[in-house]
Amino acid sequence: MATALGQGETVNSLWWDGTAAAMEYFTAGMDGVEIEWADETGGYGFGEEELYALDSDLHLVDPAWATTQENWNRNDIEEIADNVGPWFGNYYSRYHAAPPEEWADGYEYNSLWQLFEQVASLYGERARYEALASVRDDLLATVDATLPAESDRPTVAYLSVSTDLSSIYVLRLNAEGYWNTHTRPLGAVDAFADAEFDGAAFNQVDMEAVVETDPDAILALWTVTDSVDFDRLRQNLRDDPVASDLSAVQNDRVYAQGTRWQGPLMNLFQLEMMAKQLYPDQFGEWPGYENGDTYPEFGSDDQLFDHGRVTEILGGTR
Repeated sequence: MATALGQGETVNSLWWDGTAAAMEYFTAGMDGVEIEWADETGGYGFGEEELYALDSDLHLVDPAWATTQENWNRNDIEEIADNVGPWFGNYYSRYHAAPPEEWADGYEYNSLWQLFEQVASLYGERARYEALASVRDDLLATVDATLPAESDRPTVAYLSVSTDLSSIYVLRLNAEGYWNTHTRPLGAVDAFADAEFDGAAFNQVDMEAVVETDPDAILALWTVTDSVDFDRLRQNLRDDPVASDLSAVQNDRVYAQGTRWQGPLMNLFQLEMMAKQLYPDQFGEWPGYENGDTYPEFGSDDQLFDHGRVTEILGGTR
């Protein structure tokens, strides 16, 4: 969000940088866009002394979530807010999970773009928010007007799969929450719609379970980052005696993905990417992905949103 508002340099610390590589993949072709915070990782976890030392004006962290971390309680949260800077975050909106009991009363779930609007206000960047929100509205209108009938939509498995296939996790495809901001609008059929998640974010399965659902397409998370070797993953799927029976594998419909953690920029690109992957006849064919690729340069007629306009918004010229 800070990057989308032209304020990426204000981020002075993170304790997890897993989104940086995905952001770099999607924005590599955008002149003047840098991921300034990519090297600000301080290691997972944080303490009061660290926050005092950083002396930040704002902590973009959900205080409800912070109290679930070691050595943190509500009094500590209030102390940092009073002596350093306020907290702002909405962690449990990721899939509408239950917050800690002491925070449950009055906890509000917000969409990605509602959160972005609030962050933009905190940064004094309302104009940039409104410009990007307009791009998103146009993109959603294009998607809504172009999607095929529900009966003609593919079944899709939304998975996190290790390169060696030893671990497979299923995520919801059309659930509420900002993790699915790019999947819900496309209305594909969730191959695991009947799976029991028991309040968890994802559900571990084996390859036999994937074969049983036999999705038309597989969306493989993290594969545009270094976390998963996508070329090797595809080959391992072809070579595996069980996975090789999957229709998605046989029809070359295993698609690279970014991450469920996304701000407005990744949301725009991931919506466009997935629309082309799942509905090539309607939105134009996705050119594929090999390790080390950057996001494809589509001509203006093939873009589902105006990439140039977004670059201008980020540069403050539109």
